[in-house]
Amino acid sequence: MIILFLFSTSIQVTPDSATVGDSLTATLKGEIIDSISIIIPDSFPDIIILDSLEKEGDSIRRIKFTSFSTGPQDFRVGIRKDTLTGSYFIQSALGPKNKGLSPIWGPYGFFNWHYLLWCLLLPIGLFGYWVIRRRKGEEVFIKEEELEPGEEALKNLKKLEEKVDVWNWNKLYTSLSYTARRYIERKAGIPAVEATTSELLKLIKRGGSRVFSPLASRFPNWDLIKFADEKSNPEVFKEDIKSTRSVVKEMEKEDDSLS
Repeated sequence: MIILFLFSTSIQVTPDSATVGDSLTATLKGEIIDSISIIIPDSFPDIIILDSLEKEGDSIRRIKFTSFSTGPQDFRVGIRKDTLTGSYFIQSALGPKNKGLSPIWGPYGFFNWHYLLWCLLLPIGLFGYWVIRRRKGEEVFIKEEELEPGEEALKNLKKLEEKVDVWNWNKLYTSLSYTARRYIERKAGIPAVEATTSELLKLIKRGGSRVFSPLASRFPNWDLIKFADEKSNPEVFKEDIKSTRSVVKEMEKEDDSLS
C-alpha cells in the first residue's frame, strides 16, 4: 500500500515496451491525497513491486516494478473509488522459434507441479536412504557355511561382545537375534530366520527341541528393541549373550554325548 496520490492525476509507464523481467517505472503526477493503493491481479502475480521512490516535490511519485505476463498489460492504482491505469507492452524473453512456450513467471508466483514433485521426492529419497543405511547396519558379520553351527554361533557371540560400546542397541540385538535364529535353523532344521517369534516358538515346541526354549523365550523382548527402538543396557546385553552361549554349548554337548 503506497500512501500518495493526486487530484487531477495522471500515470505513465516507461518504457512503454519492455522484455519479461525488465524494470519499469510508473510515474504518478498530480495533487497528493492520502488514499492510494496499487492493484495486484488476483489470479497471478503479473507484477512485482521493486521499489517505491521518494516523491519529487509535491506532485510526482515514481514506482519501480517488473512484469511477467507477455502482451499488452496495465499497471493500475486505486484512488478512492476510482482506478487509474498506465498501459505498457511486455515482450517474451524467448526467441521467435519458441513463441508457443509458456510465459515466464516469478519463482513463487504460481502453482507449479515441479515444485510439488520435488517436495514429494525429497522426503521419499531421504527415507529410502535411511532404510538402506539401517538395513546395512543390521547385517550379521559372520556367515560361514563351512563352519559347524555351534562354532559359527560362538564366533558371532564373541564378536558381538566386542561391539557393545560401538553399535547401537538396534544393531546389537538384530545381530544377536539373527545369530540365535540361524543356529536354531541350522541345528534343528526349522525355518527360524524367516519365521516370526510366535511361529518359531510353536515350531520349537512341536519339534520337541526343549533346549532352545530358554533362548526363544527372550525373542519377544529382543523384538521390542529391534522393531520398536526400545533401549537396553550393557549388563542386560551381556546376560543375553551369556544365555545364548549357554544354550549353544549345551546343545553341542548333547550332540557330543550322542556321537
